[in-house]
Amino acid sequence: MPRTLTGRSISSQPNWKPLLDLIGLELVDWFMWMFAIELSDGTRVHAYKHRTTRRYFHLGEDGRAFAYIPRYSYLEVEPAQAIDEAFHEWDELYPEPDAAALGALENARGGAAMPRPPR
Repeated sequence: MPRTLTGRSISSQPNWKPLLDLIGLELVDWFMWMFAIELSDGTRVHAYKHRTTRRYFHLGEDGRAFAYIPRYSYLEVEPAQAIDEAFHEWDELYPEPDAAALGALENARGGAAMPRPPR
């Protein structure tokens, strides 16, 4: 059963690597880096907000994805689930994605569905 970890805000510079590794260069410009936290297990997590959907990715520097649970808790989720959440209803909002962005999203979804190596 996935565990819930608490987190605290930390001072940090933007780190785009976790986002680039998950969704690729073609989609990263749709996001803003917002803040970083440190989880109770020591993992640094960066929060990225989608410019159109206003939804977040919470991505660990170790490659894990997390869902935020109100009042400073985070639950590890599959990367594909995090992608679906961050891009939810993107094609129904303005500015809407062009064909190239939608293709890049499908590629990211395909890559996220690949089995992850054990930690």
